Amino acid sequence: MLRKKIFQQHESKTSRGTELYRIEALSDAVFAFSVSLLIMSLEVPKTFEELQTSVHHFLPFAATVSLVFFFWYLQNEYFRNYGLNDGKVIFLNLFLLVLVLFYAFPLKFLFSILLSWLTGFDYFHEVTVLGKTVLTEEEFPQLILFFSIGYAVIWFIFYLLYRHAYLNRSKLKLSIYETKYVQSQKQDAMVQMGIGLLSILFAWMDLPVWSGFCFLLIPLWLLLHHYLFKRTVKRIAQLK
Repeated sequence: MLRKKIFQQHESKTSRGTELYRIEALSDAVFAFSVSLLIMSLEVPKTFEELQTSVHHFLPFAATVSLVFFFWYLQNEYFRNYGLNDGKVIFLNLFLLVLVLFYAFPLKFLFSILLSWLTGFDYFHEVTVLGKTVLTEEEFPQLILFFSIGYAVIWFIFYLLYRHAYLNRSKLKLSIYETKYVQSQKQDAMVQMGIGLLSILFAWMDLPVWSGFCFLLIPLWLLLHHYLFKRTVKRIAQLK
């Protein structure tokens, strides 16, 4: 990966992010605990029919764990790349962990609803057989608003972390490539946060469909972001 090449170029000059801090150990434990809670929510099947149901429930479970793992990866990458462990990083990291724990089960609920619409499988059979409604049309904008707020806040935390690393670039002795990389990370976090805020705006305006469409911008932005950063790296290389 491009990121690995950039930071490997600097390893011989400065050893950074090689020590495992207590906040990282706590973070790993919290992320693992979040996944454990999701696993514990899966009941052991007692019949083949229940086994088939468990297999179907694997999809929302896998989607939730994948998203939790993605945020763990970003957090782990931050510590490995920059090795910061001051009060500000600790505070922001703890706030991030609180959000991960708080959103773990609601995320599974959201993915279950989305996959129910896509696959036609009833992930809420226990509720529907009782005649209860899982989600009304009036509640849908509130659901989108709830997750859009969480998405925007999580990326705001990452933006503050990347900004903190950028402001400490002299102390960290970041190379020109590393400096451009952390600037690129800041930009990514800002755009991701902006997508969340745009979704919040549409949900607040009671336009849940438009609010949901906002998240389709994410893969488009990721492709554009990767292209822009590669072009920046090539430009720096040409100047040398």
